[in-house]
Amino acid sequence: MEFVKPLEPILIIDDSQDIREYLSNILIELGFEEIFESEDFESAKTLLNKTPPNVIFLDIELPGTDGTQILEFINDHYPHTHVIMCSGHNSLENVQNTWELGAKGFIAKPFNAKKVDTVLKRIELIA
Repeated sequence: MEFVKPLEPILIIDDSQDIREYLSNILIELGFEEIFESEDFESAKTLLNKTPPNVIFLDIELPGTDGTQILEFINDHYPHTHVIMCSGHNSLENVQNTWELGAKGFIAKPFNAKKVDTVLKRIELIA
């Protein structure tokens, strides 16, 4: 199934360069081209202001910042952006908390292309 609604640009916010590259490569394989990366929220703010993304993959655990605080900021300032939370800790509490704060998806690390594809197709249905 091809994506019919625009989900790009896509922003990846994760402190791990390996995770950013891995996810970016998955997105490229899925046919996306407009992908931006940021290692922290400070550098992401510049990208958010320059090219507000339609989708953000956001790591819950970033150094010096809680991903849920970033989620709240994004929801307040970019309400049309769909945030997909990413975490190595996929506890029920983590997932429920991010849903309650407005995340549109959650994927547990390590993820694969099928999981990324599934969460993006779900986003497309609600976009």
